[in-house]
Amino acid sequence: MTLKELAHLAQQALQDRAGCPVKRSHVHELLAAAFGHRSWAAFLSHSVLDDSGVGAAPTGGLPDLIGRAVQLGYDQQAAGTVATTLQAFIAEYRLSAVSLADLRAALLPAAPVADRDDLDDDNNGIDDDDDDDDDEGRDDVPPRAAAPASGPAREQLMGSPMLLSSLEQAAGPANPQGHFLLAALYRCGRPNPYLYEESLKGRVLTAIERGWVDDYLRLEPQYRKYEAHLKAAALGGVRAATLEYGTAFENPEFIALAERLTGEVDALKMARHASSDEARARWLRTAAEQGSRTAMEALASQGDAWAEDRVAEWADDQWLRSAAERALDAGDVVRAWTWQYLALEHGVDLTRSTMAAYHDGGERDGQFYDSDFGGPLYAGGDEGLVLPDLDPSTHEVAKAKAEAIFSRAR
Repeated sequence: MTLKELAHLAQQALQDRAGCPVKRSHVHELLAAAFGHRSWAAFLSHSVLDDSGVGAAPTGGLPDLIGRAVQLGYDQQAAGTVATTLQAFIAEYRLSAVSLADLRAALLPAAPVADRDDLDDDNNGIDDDDDDDDDEGRDDVPPRAAAPASGPAREQLMGSPMLLSSLEQAAGPANPQGHFLLAALYRCGRPNPYLYEESLKGRVLTAIERGWVDDYLRLEPQYRKYEAHLKAAALGGVRAATLEYGTAFENPEFIALAERLTGEVDALKMARHASSDEARARWLRTAAEQGSRTAMEALASQGDAWAEDRVAEWADDQWLRSAAERALDAGDVVRAWTWQYLALEHGVDLTRSTMAAYHDGGERDGQFYDSDFGGPLYAGGDEGLVLPDLDPSTHEVAKAKAEAIFSRAR
């Protein structure tokens, strides 16, 4: 049942019992009073109606309802009848109120600083799992909201036309955050129309293919609503919505807009889709400061000294060797020695060659080469770094820096 249908039924019930005309707008005002709000506008600024078994029960008592009915112009007797009838109506249809704060927590949780294996491979938000979810038959799948730790499930909320229509009314033209909530509810990937179009041409479909067509017919209107509400939120200035619209619908203008806006946004994703190297570096720094290890490593690999110092706290020997080589290439001998001293703290000497011969193939493949067995071989390992000499005082500077990093790591 939609909100409009509910209001019509409630209006008929109240008029039949009270024996007097009841305005549709009064139904909304009385519903708001039943849930402890002074007006319908105040209710919509805080909550939406639901009939799917989630949300909070009415908080307003019978005196509150009677008082509000009197304020709306009903005499005392009619007001009492209207109030008791509405309470029974609310119980019959299991109406509850879901706060917008709870919806935001469930659908738009604060994005964790996610570390991904490849900063340059967004995969368009497609999940790589093998579960049998409703991604079937889609061309792509947009980014998903993380599962909430508690609160109503998205499927439950989607099962309440009343909640959706109530949220539609709450969103309106001047509430971009409301549109973002609706976009999160409708979020789905673009359904593939191929089999549907083939069926229109007369192709006889298998049972499985008919199921995919049914999925398409179900998801197509949902996808359009997702796009429309996401765009409304983006144009309304919701930064996270702007980034999502730009990436999900491959529109670089919205990604550029997200860079100019203010507000919460996934910094690592902004770095991935940045419009320039400068913007990418800026967003990587933001993500790294928020705790993203991926962003920190990306900055460090570019020679960012701040990031290098922090990555060095957990870095392995190969990273330390690379960092020392970067420092040498940049002409920073002190920094190169810093990484050498840090490696020594871990029991590794970067100046010592690790080159060795190994068996190539056969039963001893990959083992140190033994000439008694012979056969093909290959050389592996690293040549030792050649570090320029430093005066004793500069050595102490490099050593102190390495010790400070090593101490933080412990």
